Amino acid sequence: MRNLLQTLEHWVKLNPNKELVIDVDNDVRYTYAQVYDRAKRLAGGLKKLGVKKGARIANMMYNSYIYYDLYYGLSAGGYILVPLNLRLSPQELIYQINDSGASVLLFDPDFSDTVLKIKNEINVKHFVCTYGDPPFEGVIKYDDLINAEPYVAEVEEQDLFGIYYTGGTTGKAKGVMLSHKNIISNAVHLILTTGMRGDHIALHAAPMFHLADGAVNFGVTLVGGTHVLVKRFEPLAVMEAIQKEKVTCTLLVPTMINMVINHPAVKEYDFSSMRIVFYGASPIAPDVLKRAIDVFDCDFIQLYGMTEAGPILTILLPEDHKKPELLSAAGRQAIGVEVRVVDENGNDVAPGGVGEVIARGDNIMVGYWGKPLQTEEVLRDRWYWTQDLARIDENNYIYIVDRAKDMIISGGENIYSVEVEAVIYKHPAVLEVAVVGAPDEKWGEVVKAVVVLKPGKEVDEKELIDFCKQHIASYKVPKSIDFVEELPKSGAGKILKRVIRDKYWKGRERRVA
Repeated sequence: MRNLLQTLEHWVKLNPNKELVIDVDNDVRYTYAQVYDRAKRLAGGLKKLGVKKGARIANMMYNSYIYYDLYYGLSAGGYILVPLNLRLSPQELIYQINDSGASVLLFDPDFSDTVLKIKNEINVKHFVCTYGDPPFEGVIKYDDLINAEPYVAEVEEQDLFGIYYTGGTTGKAKGVMLSHKNIISNAVHLILTTGMRGDHIALHAAPMFHLADGAVNFGVTLVGGTHVLVKRFEPLAVMEAIQKEKVTCTLLVPTMINMVINHPAVKEYDFSSMRIVFYGASPIAPDVLKRAIDVFDCDFIQLYGMTEAGPILTILLPEDHKKPELLSAAGRQAIGVEVRVVDENGNDVAPGGVGEVIARGDNIMVGYWGKPLQTEEVLRDRWYWTQDLARIDENNYIYIVDRAKDMIISGGENIYSVEVEAVIYKHPAVLEVAVVGAPDEKWGEVVKAVVVLKPGKEVDEKELIDFCKQHIASYKVPKSIDFVEELPKSGAGKILKRVIRDKYWKGRERRVA
């Protein structure tokens, strides 16, 4: 299969009338054959506008069936998808749209006001509204766009499928270039490693603009499964969709898992159809994971990786979750991927030592869009240097200890925020926590915890600090704790430590963290 459209064509030939997508909010159900036809017509509509192969097509959309038009329609025409994070500020949107050189912008009517604000500052030729009447002059209705003659271009595996901008949790976002080969290879890696089957009904509640959801999305289509969509993540929407559509698998980031299992109505819903919960995108505390396994009563599979890896590097399988000592592991390398943990000179660290995760495989990105120097920094001799710190054991299980930029250095001691967060999550009153380094004149930086409590629960700073002292070394214990109503998160549900950290380092020229 040279391109993503061909993964769809396979099932159009073998099982055309099987449902591919069930959009709960829009009450839409399309078969493989129908999506294939819509995809070719979308390619035809863009060609009719004069959009050339290789053009970048940006989108600002909630989860919907239109994403499948884009995945396979842009593949049909040789166009490049640029999905935009819905929580970006106007200035960030302007930067990403212009940086990618997008000539077309598709948007839901919910974002009409935002598009109006930025339209004169972006170099977009064609604006397309996904639903309803055009909100301003010159906007094309999506239904009119796909009412065109079908078109399929010659698209090869090395052609770009998408430019996915990184979440920006560690700085300014960069456009990650992913080819058709990258995307299809990673889907194959997932299928081979996990034994994914074609009878899966996969729920997509995580935002589809984020590649974390794409890991399962493209794999399920490749094996001939069905997708169920909710517009955006809401615990009740997730639970209702699972029960109504007999969902068998879903991907949720840890923040979402935590919200579902702590929802007061969770015991009222039937999860008996569930076979797998995939999770990833950020670390999960072992105690939260144990509770989630009990609530869902199905297999759990952790997917570790990043956008630059298309996105999967390692997988923690269901049988691994039955061993308590492995619950804090990120798994072992997926089939088709080589993963190592190395020192700064590229030498493998001994089991138990901490080093940087590096990887290579057909899933690794082409590079950063328009940024050759940054690409050279992370792609060295075909190896991708992730900037994630980890240790490896004698059985090649990877344990992520932190993002390099989230490591706290206090008085010369390396403190990994994930370890401290895992302890704080053990406290029954804690719903969410983020641990960062805060400036300190004596130690350079000290451990700061920012905590959200569960509704109706109480704990004060001293009590929680004393609780931590029972579980970790004194130098790792937070020196102070701030209690807040909510933590800042990206559109993909990741806790934005950069935003939290910036509050404490504001006005300082040098940041130790």
